[in-house]
Amino acid sequence: MALTPFFLAVLFSVLGEIADKTQLVILGFALKFKSPFKVFLGGLAGHAVMDGIAILIGTFAGVSLNVGWLKYAVGSSFILLGLYGFYKMYLKKYHKKKKEKKPILHPSPFLTTFLTILAVEIGDKTQVSSALLGAEYKAPISLFLGVTIGLAFVIGLNVFIGSKLAEKIPRKTIKIVTNVLFILFGLFTLFF
Repeated sequence: MALTPFFLAVLFSVLGEIADKTQLVILGFALKFKSPFKVFLGGLAGHAVMDGIAILIGTFAGVSLNVGWLKYAVGSSFILLGLYGFYKMYLKKYHKKKKEKKPILHPSPFLTTFLTILAVEIGDKTQVSSALLGAEYKAPISLFLGVTIGLAFVIGLNVFIGSKLAEKIPRKTIKIVTNVLFILFGLFTLFF
């Protein structure tokens, strides 16, 4: 019976993260930074922290998280990110004067991915399901290991296979699709 929480955690984390907005963000970072292992570790660490907190809250407090207001903040943020992406692609070039491009010094794919996932994962369905599993089974270590393994599987597929497939698609197409998906995820978050 001790394996049941572990396997349920693996199952819920895999099903919860397939085609989830956080996976879109992680794929975007994998394409942008060209450093898949660091993006993988940053995404997994961000998820592990947020889902670990949710498991502990569920296990020791036995409460479900009230995240109703968060859907408006997260949904609006995704819409704004999508619109800003289109602004950068199409309108910004008409409004900017020729400036010297400054390179980003020492970008950190791990830290950028980690911090972004911390913010995006707040109130996400995987986090809520982790808290509910914690409240139900009171087995935080089994649940944490299960969630982490499930997430490693999904993030690994996304970063190592998805990014290779996406490299064959023109960069402009990826930007357009990403911006549209951000807007759609934002609308879905707000209205469903």
